[in-house]
Amino acid sequence: MQRREFIGWMAGAVAGGVPAAWPAVAGAQAEPASPGAAAGAVPGTNASAVRPALAPEVAAFVAEMSSRHGFDPEALATLMAAVRPQPRVLSAMQAQSQPRPWYDYRAAFVNRTRVAGGVRFWNENVEPLARAETVYGVPPELVVATIAAETLFGRQMGTHPVLDTLAALAFGFPRRAEFFRSELEHFLLLARDLDLDPARPLGSFAGAMGIPQFMPSSYRRLAVDFDGDGRIDLWRSAADAIGSVANYYRAHGWVTGGPVALPVEAPADLARAQAERGIRPHTPAGELRAMGIAVPDQIDAGVQAMVFPLVFREGTRYWAGFDNFFVITRYNRAIHYAMAVHELAVDIRAARASGDGAAAAPSPSRVEATPRRAGATRRSSAKASR
Repeated sequence: MQRREFIGWMAGAVAGGVPAAWPAVAGAQAEPASPGAAAGAVPGTNASAVRPALAPEVAAFVAEMSSRHGFDPEALATLMAAVRPQPRVLSAMQAQSQPRPWYDYRAAFVNRTRVAGGVRFWNENVEPLARAETVYGVPPELVVATIAAETLFGRQMGTHPVLDTLAALAFGFPRRAEFFRSELEHFLLLARDLDLDPARPLGSFAGAMGIPQFMPSSYRRLAVDFDGDGRIDLWRSAADAIGSVANYYRAHGWVTGGPVALPVEAPADLARAQAERGIRPHTPAGELRAMGIAVPDQIDAGVQAMVFPLVFREGTRYWAGFDNFFVITRYNRAIHYAMAVHELAVDIRAARASGDGAAAAPSPSRVEATPRRAGATRRSSAKASR
């Protein structure tokens, strides 16, 4: 019995098939419900058919989904019993805990391909990007850079079945099991809300979906219909993706016109001690200056900041991150990710302003190839803040 025969028609489902907005698995066909099917029925299956017994934690999840959200317990149990193991997903998640140095990470994200693609994507979506800036206060280059980093403008949206991925992580990745169990819950609710087959969407090895790679909880809370067609389609609508990314950043506290990140000069031991305090800005810039960390003068004394290292081939340099830098880490909780998106945004804006989508002005972290001595002075790039 094929899995897609049972899926997508949980409690509250409406007969009629899979809308075109849902991304289809290659070669799969939509499975419409039989006319007059009762709510919660699972077409093409026998409720009394024998299925493998569920692991206790999976059975508990099914029971909870039934009691809290009204899912048909037998249909959901059948769905979960048919989930396929995803060893590649678990391996990829384990590999995430081994971060690359900045010089290696940066090359993969801040490059001519993404800059040129960013200029092209911006030019093709001038109106929704401008409208997103007006509505949400988020600059176009940040939205474009985020989409570039996530999926190369929708060209790399992932190849992992989202249902199988989230189930594998919810029940096979103890370190973050609670988070992924919640995302699995949100994913099943999203599929039911949209009357769609949860077996069909593909995504990342973490279960992120669509052009902006939203997790299911973010899709349900923060995705917006920005093209006005009456549905939210993060797979096919660039406008919906643009509006949703901007809404995400605003919801997490983006400060219009605020600084993002700037290089600082400081004794290495002092900078390291500050970096160990975490990624949320915690100390006013004036206090950092008083300690001996040379935050650029353009930053007001009361602006909260944190300090973080970037490892170049030539050595380690330190930067100050501000509230907007922390907001970018809410999209992906990695300093390297936030810095790459920020620098890519700077490069895309510079390339578009120059009329050259094939080349970019140097980003702040590559202006100098060698690290400066502690206490040395350098000119700060005004492009490093918005």
